[in-house]
Amino acid sequence: MADFGERCGENSSVHLATAGKGDLATLNLAANQQATLELLITGKSIAETARTAGVSRMTIHRWLKHDPAFQAAYNQWHEQLQESCRSRLQSMTEKAADALEKALESGDARAALQLLKGMGMIKERTPGSTDAEEIRNRDEIAREKRKIALKRDRAGLVMEDLYAEGGL
Repeated sequence: MADFGERCGENSSVHLATAGKGDLATLNLAANQQATLELLITGKSIAETARTAGVSRMTIHRWLKHDPAFQAAYNQWHEQLQESCRSRLQSMTEKAADALEKALESGDARAALQLLKGMGMIKERTPGSTDAEEIRNRDEIAREKRKIALKRDRAGLVMEDLYAEGGL
């Protein structure tokens, strides 16, 4: 089958037939599903894949949403791709750290800011309301919603008990 292509560079060619957790679930797929998966994996769009594989776009969407075997093979491919990318990125960590160190030493504020953001040291905060009354109203609405949800849950339990006892 097709390889992962060049999504993470030349070292990322992990073949579908040689999956890390045993073979991909492609053995459980029909020939047209295998061909479709192969095209999607090579980076073809759903429209292009549908034309090439001779199936409709709706069929591909249906397989992606409702066919467990197709979903499993597609998800396993994604998992392998992510692992391959992670491995490659990890092997570049030292180079990245060296480049970042040089950038910081030369006074590159953008690199410093990106590092701090990436480490979670700087987080964008969405400002809350500055109107105390609005905050009180939101809190009251949230409390009321919790009360209603609790009543609904209790009513559901009562109904379940009645059904279980044969009362209804």
